[in-house]
Amino acid sequence: MSNLLGLIVRTRPLQAHFRIPYNSLLLDSYPFPPKTTAIGMLAAAMGLPEEGFRKLLNELDYGVIIEKPGTRIEEVAAIFKNPHSPLYPIKKVLLYKPVYRMFFSGPDEVIEPAYRSLTDPKFALYLGDSESLFYPAERDYAKIVEVEEGEEKVLRSVIPTEAYEKAERFVPLKKNILVPRTYSIPVNFTYRGKSRRAVYRKVTAFANGYVEFRDCVEVPLFDGEPVMVF
Repeated sequence: MSNLLGLIVRTRPLQAHFRIPYNSLLLDSYPFPPKTTAIGMLAAAMGLPEEGFRKLLNELDYGVIIEKPGTRIEEVAAIFKNPHSPLYPIKKVLLYKPVYRMFFSGPDEVIEPAYRSLTDPKFALYLGDSESLFYPAERDYAKIVEVEEGEEKVLRSVIPTEAYEKAERFVPLKKNILVPRTYSIPVNFTYRGKSRRAVYRKVTAFANGYVEFRDCVEVPLFDGEPVMVF
């Protein structure tokens, strides 16, 4: 019988972009890597094809703490379809020097190969689009930990919205905060032939503060750190 293990990965990219797919003229960004992005990074490290990526999405749970939201930067590009077409200004949002702590939980036969692959990846690792390279936050940026079930009242991680609705308050700790905001993020895909469609889930994200619940909530503990996963 497999044991449940956790993998913690701390990253500090120079820039990051996690596109919110709702407008072709505004390339807005989620403030953290969605599950599909984070699992895709592991799949690239392991050298997995599309089928392996799909399997990994179902085998692993994911959570994330935004340690630093980074500085929001906007780029504008002018797009011409042909010499006689109108000008299409496209705005892209980049996050400059954010810091994330990503948490993965799953069976040991999946977590251990993922950890080994991060130390010697098969492919170059990206955290978002093709301009957002993965950078380790420190020398020991990845580690395997035990995962246990626990109960907590205070959380710093991104929280599924149905759970956040039961929270009592958000307590800011620093000036550069992200107040809690709800996002629909991709967590999986459905496939039909060669095409795929994202499956979304609502989560509430914040940074430089914590959410407090009136009563204890059940939550996985990654080496003692309470993190909600999805």
